[in-house]
Amino acid sequence: MGARAWIVLIATLATLGGGATRAAAFVMDGPLITSLRQVMANDFEAYNAKDIDKLLAGIDSRSPDYEPTRQAVEAQFTELDGVKTELVDFVAMGHDDEFAVARIKAKTTGKPGSGFTDNTVDAIVLFHQENGQWKLWSEEILGIDVTP
Repeated sequence: MGARAWIVLIATLATLGGGATRAAAFVMDGPLITSLRQVMANDFEAYNAKDIDKLLAGIDSRSPDYEPTRQAVEAQFTELDGVKTELVDFVAMGHDDEFAVARIKAKTTGKPGSGFTDNTVDAIVLFHQENGQWKLWSEEILGIDVTP
């Protein structure tokens, strides 16, 4: 086999091997999914308990959403009483060496007669590691279903 054939063979194997490595990076295993789901559960638990410190501890401090979330939650904690949020669906979508993505549905309900409109939010959530721990990075709302 000539030098040109060896180069083509090596380049082909490198390309195929590299593609397999990249594809494998998007396989989400059980422990990762469990960890990401727990991040969401902790976030909702902190929100329901009105524990702003615990809630913020679950958000990457470098996230562009960190400060706006802090401000919004502070206002909600003083204005809303008895509002509870629960995770109703979690679908892991993929990850690379830096971020993980999931689609979630969260149901938020208020006390009867409170005037709060119950709803379910469908969102794409981005997670990022901070000091080796998965945390929330950002959220893109896909839709909101209002419960009559």
